[in-house]
Formats: sequence, structure tokens, C-alpha cells
Amino acid sequence: MSLADILRNGIATARTITLPLHVIVTHKAWTGQDFEGTPTYVSTSRLALVERKQKLVRSMSGTEEMSSTRIDFIEEVAPTTPTAGFTRTNPIDVNDVFTLPDGTTGPVMAVEGFFDGGTGVPFYSTVFLG
Repeated sequence: MSLADILRNGIATARTITLPLHVIVTHKAWTGQDFEGTPTYVSTSRLALVERKQKLVRSMSGTEEMSSTRIDFIEEVAPTTPTAGFTRTNPIDVNDVFTLPDGTTGPVMAVEGFFDGGTGVPFYSTVFLG
């Protein structure tokens, strides 16, 4: 059994144990823009751990900013295929939109995850919203 297999199994166990704490989060993955310049998305519902907590994070632009919410996806988030002519950072892009069960949303400030060398996708993903 490889170290990656051990990590996959550990994350699967952590997900099972914490499943009663998960809530449904709407993830609108940005795919590009239409011909009028309006952003386009693919929407899906995901189970996640959500924590409301102010935390100073280094944003994707490189500046330190205050985050208000941490979202943990304790599973691989599949990449999204962008519209032809557009590129995105997968599996979570700064242009993605997350909506919490109470309707709260905010800009994606930072994304963390430990990549699986076999799949090229993080074993898990953490998103910090502003």
C-alpha cells in the first residue's frame, strides 16, 4: 500500500466520521462568459464542512485579507471544463461562487489542497470566502 493510498483511506474515513456535520453548499463553477460578457457557470450541490471564523489569509492576489468563512470539501472535487477560449484554475477557481445553506456567499479569497500525484486533483479542498 502506497502513502497515497493511506492518505486516500484516511480522508475517506474522516469524511465518513464527519458526515453528520456536513451541510449542502451550492458550488457554481465558472466556465467563462457568454457573447455579452456575462459570466457562465455549471452549478452543483456538494457536501462540506463549513466554519464561520475570521482568519487572516493570503488571497490569490497575494495580499493578506480577512476571511469570514472556511469551507472544507473532504473529497476530491472534479475539475470543470471551461467554455472554449477560456481557462480556469481547477478544481476551484477564484471566479467560482459558493452559496451556504443560509444564502450567504462571498468572493473566493484563497484555496488550499494537497494534490494527489496520481489524479492531479487535490485529495481534499479548503476554500476561504471573504
